[in-house]
This record gives sequence, structure tokens and C-alpha cells, in this order.
Amino acid sequence: MTPHHSHTALWDAFREGERWAFKRIYELYAQELVRYGHKVTSDARLIEDSIHDLFIELWQSRTRLSETDSIKFYLFRSLRNKITRAQQRDEFYAATNVDNVDNADEAGTIEHQWISDERQEQLLRRLREGYQTLSPRQQQAIDLRFTHQFSNEEVAQLMGVNYQSACRFIYTALKTLRETVRIFSMALTMFFFY
Repeated sequence: MTPHHSHTALWDAFREGERWAFKRIYELYAQELVRYGHKVTSDARLIEDSIHDLFIELWQSRTRLSETDSIKFYLFRSLRNKITRAQQRDEFYAATNVDNVDNADEAGTIEHQWISDERQEQLLRRLREGYQTLSPRQQQAIDLRFTHQFSNEEVAQLMGVNYQSACRFIYTALKTLRETVRIFSMALTMFFFY
């Protein structure tokens, strides 16, 4: 049974009212939803309430839900919509602060795609610093694309922007991080050879 098929079967079982399937979906995605929620808002209470409401509504409307290719994408999009609606309703959308991101943790996730050797701590530090210089939207795009492995189209939908904007966020962020690595590598080379 492939992972995709297994998730399809899990979703189908949940829609048929199987409590074990609902519990499994919660176990698989609750923590990821919390982390993603912090990319949308810094209001921890709003995130907690939105996730709680999301799962209650999910169970109550299970028989009316359609099939999905990705449970994770469905949940992420639903959570983002729920938070956005709550922000608009409470008229504090413009004041939402997306800067409360644990940059070191998120940067570590991205950095490990490029660096597997633990001896290169200095390079990791430089990348972390580079990540922290990215705008919150660039950080969110990078996190969705590489940590959560969504496609560019899905990143655009989750961020509420058009496809070109999502690609621009990802491209400019990667360009900044690559430049950080290039400058550091040049400095390291000069240190050893001069």
C-alpha cells in the first residue's frame, strides 16, 4: 500500500465515521498545524482555538466532505482560512505579527537540505543569519515549500497570493541564502590559501 493510497484510505475511513481514523489524522497533523499556524499569526491562542474548531467542524461535517489528494494540504488551507476569517472578524488582521517564528529551528530544517556535515557549524550559522534576514513572507514560502514540501501552486494558495508572487518569494529567498553561502565559501577559501 503506497503512502498516498494509505492516506486516501484513512480519509475515506474518517468520512465514513471511523473514530480511529479521525484520531489518526489528528495525531499525524496536529503539531504540524500548530507550527504552520505560527507562520500565519503570532497569536498562539487564536491558533489553538482555530485548530480546535477545525477538528470539531471536521468531525461534524465528515459525511459532507469530498475526497482529497492531500489531507495535509486540506487541513493547512482550512486552518489558514479559519485564522484569516477570525482576524477579519476581530478587526486585527493588519496588526498580526508574523515575526514570532523560531528562526533557528526553521533555518535548521532548510540548512540540512544543503549541509549534511555537522563539522560545518560556521556555515550553518551563516545560513541561519541569512534566513533571519529574509522577510516573514519569504520565510513562510521557504518553510511551506521545503519543510512541508508543498508545490509552488499550493504555497501560493496557502499564502493567499498568486502563483508568480509565491515563486518570487521562494526565488528571492533562495537567491539570498545562496549568496550567503557563496560569500562565506569565498571567505573560507581565502582564509586557507592566504
